[in-house]
Amino acid sequence: MIEAARVSDGTNPCDEFLSGLEASKRKKDRERLANTLIVLEDFAHRRELCFPRETNNLVGGIKELKAGDVRLPFFDVEGTRVGAVRITHGFIKRTPRAPRKEINRAVWVREEDSKS
Repeated sequence: MIEAARVSDGTNPCDEFLSGLEASKRKKDRERLANTLIVLEDFAHRRELCFPRETNNLVGGIKELKAGDVRLPFFDVEGTRVGAVRITHGFIKRTPRAPRKEINRAVWVREEDSKS
């Protein structure tokens, strides 16, 4: 099961990211959204992806799903029998390494989500 993490103000940064891609008039963003949804569906069904390089460990139990240049940091939800994960947010990767700002944001969203 894949869920969107929620922060203390009640918003879901992952939903906001995906909605932004959906609302975009740019063809590239629509392609990004389609690729991302395919990766999410594959991951939801198998809990792994065809290519192990499509996931990556970031820091402290936070991993990322890769869909082209889109990155979706996520973490395992403790105490679920179905092995649920929550996606913290999404971003477009433009550098060889995940930006520290995005990793810190994933940690922050996980902390906020655990409060609710």
